[in-house]
Amino acid sequence: MTRAQEYRHLARKVRARAAGEESPILRAEWENLAEGYVRLAEQTEASEQLDTFYDPIIGLLVGKTKRTIQCGDDHGTIDIRATKR
Repeated sequence: MTRAQEYRHLARKVRARAAGEESPILRAEWENLAEGYVRLAEQTEASEQLDTFYDPIIGLLVGKTKRTIQCGDDHGTIDIRATKR
């Protein structure tokens, strides 16, 4: 899965969380987060077309092969995984 696909997957998960949210304020915040992931996917695709490579996550993982960050509770957990290429 490419980085852009990962961002789009996260956007879908966050939108699903927004759809189940009763509070209009929290629903709007989940939607804002989803839109942020969509923008990241678009930026990633654009930078891939420019033949440039800059991945700030890789810089954080020097010497590590895998890192998992879990955000939220059991109902809205999002796993973010990055691996060194």
